Amino acid sequence: MAELTLNGVLRDISKRYGDNVAKFGADSLEVDGILSLGSPMLDYCLYGGIPEGRIIELSGAEGSGKTTTAFMIAASYIKEELKRNPENPRCIIFLDNEGTLDPTWASVFGYDLSEDAPVKTIVIRPEGQNAEEIFDMALNLLRTGEVGLLIFDSIATLVPAQIADESMEKYQMGGIAKSLTRFANTALGLLRKYHATLIAINQVRENMSGYGNPITTPGGRAWKHACSSRLMFKRGEFFDADGNKLSTTAESPAGHIVNVAVLKTKTNKWDRKGGSYRLNYTRGVDILSDTIEAALHFGLIDNSTQGSYKIIDPETGEIKLDSEGKEIKIRGKANVTTYFNEHLDEWKALYNAVYDRIREKESPYHFAFEQMLNSEVDKVFGDSIARARAEEEEL
Repeated sequence: MAELTLNGVLRDISKRYGDNVAKFGADSLEVDGILSLGSPMLDYCLYGGIPEGRIIELSGAEGSGKTTTAFMIAASYIKEELKRNPENPRCIIFLDNEGTLDPTWASVFGYDLSEDAPVKTIVIRPEGQNAEEIFDMALNLLRTGEVGLLIFDSIATLVPAQIADESMEKYQMGGIAKSLTRFANTALGLLRKYHATLIAINQVRENMSGYGNPITTPGGRAWKHACSSRLMFKRGEFFDADGNKLSTTAESPAGHIVNVAVLKTKTNKWDRKGGSYRLNYTRGVDILSDTIEAALHFGLIDNSTQGSYKIIDPETGEIKLDSEGKEIKIRGKANVTTYFNEHLDEWKALYNAVYDRIREKESPYHFAFEQMLNSEVDKVFGDSIARARAEEEEL
């Protein structure tokens, strides 16, 4: 029998499994790509967006913005997939276990669910299938290599066969945790192999034991290990058509703030604890307003003089001049929005400059940024977030 050598074994691994499975060294943390969460104020939390090829959990109470954010991720995926695979884009799998998928609302965010959409979506609406059967469907679809994004809405509502076959009187420990763990362990390798992403929408539950965190999420500890990023959502303040904040009892708000806390991230530094975006009920995410807020902080719009706004050229860092060579000064924040609506090229340049700042790995902005937003995560979400982060650090 020939003597084994390290280089010989590595060559054999490369022949059998590909060149990327085992090799010397790692230059940096590798991700297959980045998908925007739909708003610069939210993408800021994860240095530009969620990593592809991983499992991402979106959790929160009802109406907190989980599914809406999943729609925005799907829209981002469609844009990226059409760039890299324009002739044969990989499709999306949407598990609509709750039966609440609304194509009209999804279209507001650029997610086309029609049959003739450029990137097809296969919608799975279970009719009595248990969790294991649904997981098998998803894994087999993933193994084809023709699926790039899976969205599960929601994993908490799936029923394992063991529980489905038992009477209502018999209590089962662990719930979905066992079958979800098996699914996640299998899916992890397939997601990496086929450069696909799983977005798992989860719910929150009250911890009735009286011990530990009063708020918990179904799935068990192994599921949390499998997730590369975990985001928790909470509905914030209402606002009117002009963006002014309203009371919680307002009868006809134009939208509300969606607050987000980062419970876990394994693909970038965990130094940005939270963010938010403005959700308008008719227009979707107010990306322009979110971009202006970020640009003000990053110094891309000068408001050093109260009530007056000066536009900075992102390339030169100088104040922009009008046709007469005078500094462009805008009175009132609402007029800043009007200005960029009338100068779309400048709006695009500002948007790109904001994302350049967001993606900076050694950013000097993040602590002050969160203070500017007045959204210290622990205050917005309460003690449960601090406890959830502590639990993550213990895992």
